[in-house]
Amino acid sequence: DKFLSFSSLSIPHADVFSDNVYGAAADVADQTAEQYLRQLTLPNSTTVNRNTIFSAFCGEFGFTTPESCQKTFWWYNGAVDAGAMAMAPLMPFGSSIASKVNIPFEMVKNLTQYPLDGVPQTVKVGEVAEFPVFFACGSADTCDLCTNKVVQQTAALIKSNFTSAINSCGHKLINPSKCPDASERYKVIDGIIANIVSGTTSKV
Repeated sequence: DKFLSFSSLSIPHADVFSDNVYGAAADVADQTAEQYLRQLTLPNSTTVNRNTIFSAFCGEFGFTTPESCQKTFWWYNGAVDAGAMAMAPLMPFGSSIASKVNIPFEMVKNLTQYPLDGVPQTVKVGEVAEFPVFFACGSADTCDLCTNKVVQQTAALIKSNFTSAINSCGHKLINPSKCPDASERYKVIDGIIANIVSGTTSKV
């Protein structure tokens, strides 16, 4: 086996994420929240509108130039291009995280390299039965919305042992500066450890 266990922080099962942002079962709230993906996947996205993405996201990770940081965003393009992840139709940003990034709607509309009506997920993951899965998300996350519905949708696709946790933080669930309440962080940390132990002991 390639994996003994799998823990996902903030991101649900890929099929759930994709179905919630594109297609007949899509949820408008999830689609609106995901508009940040349009910004991150723009050509040379870290340099758009006077290096907005570089200034907003890259410095805390030690990157000193937009070019050095750009490669860290390519996986988003790769996931969409490979059909592994859907992209929502372009729509008004509302109060989503995209509205707080200084790349306005019209600029995204003009620069995006993806269809305005969205991109479907064409490569499904399907049910997971090979290893235990732990999924954690934060109720204050404005990037990838964390709801009981999303947890239940993910659980429905896990046929092995599934555990989950929702804490009161945002996207960075175990970052002390973003999630200062240690008890909330440890809901996630303890869940990860328990999932690793579950996967290890099940193979002994």
